[in-house]
Amino acid sequence: LAAVFAPAFAMYGLPTEAHALVGPRSKRMGTREELRAYFKDAFVAEPPVRHEVLEMVSLDDLAVVRVAVHAPDGTPPEHAFTAFRVRDGMIEGIWHIAREPGAAPQSGAAALAAVRQLGDANNRGDAGALVALYHPEAKHSHRRHDPAKLGGAPPARVIDRASRERFYRELYAKGTPTQVDVVDSVALGEWVATRERYTAPDGPPRDHLTIYRVRDGLIIDEWHLAP
Repeated sequence: LAAVFAPAFAMYGLPTEAHALVGPRSKRMGTREELRAYFKDAFVAEPPVRHEVLEMVSLDDLAVVRVAVHAPDGTPPEHAFTAFRVRDGMIEGIWHIAREPGAAPQSGAAALAAVRQLGDANNRGDAGALVALYHPEAKHSHRRHDPAKLGGAPPARVIDRASRERFYRELYAKGTPTQVDVVDSVALGEWVATRERYTAPDGPPRDHLTIYRVRDGLIIDEWHLAP
């Protein structure tokens, strides 16, 4: 098991702050030797916990998965929403984003529906409908071009509801909007990861990997991860 991890490996726990995608870095597992020791101790102490990948969406070296974690005692599994970075066949990073004990199969369906509504509003060029799908305090983050990080810094132009509405009204006034289609997705509770295909009127399609957090039908966070 330790052999599937890169020599320089990092794992992060659940986010502990509002509008955060990344939690604290684990201090127990950083080198392959530490991984071997951790797995050896864990497997000796108790039977291995079975991990079942239920859904996955990926682009380039990133994958976001929904995993069911089955305890040996047969209790209902805990579902996890986790991001992985994989290069040259080895895992370089794991980010634990969310967990939901005993999650129903449709957990995340409402959040995914809101994200699909967002794409529909964009494709119509309807700035009012699009902005209405964001929470007034919603935060946006661009991609960080750093393989050691997940998510990024906020854009300079879109920082609140007023700037969000101004940005999209100006964008749609320029002509036919770039069409956005969700081609793959994975969801759990408030969290949704999508592979979206952007098709501009005058260019080839481009795929993007994005994570959204949705609460009460409104998007409160949006992180563009790739490309």
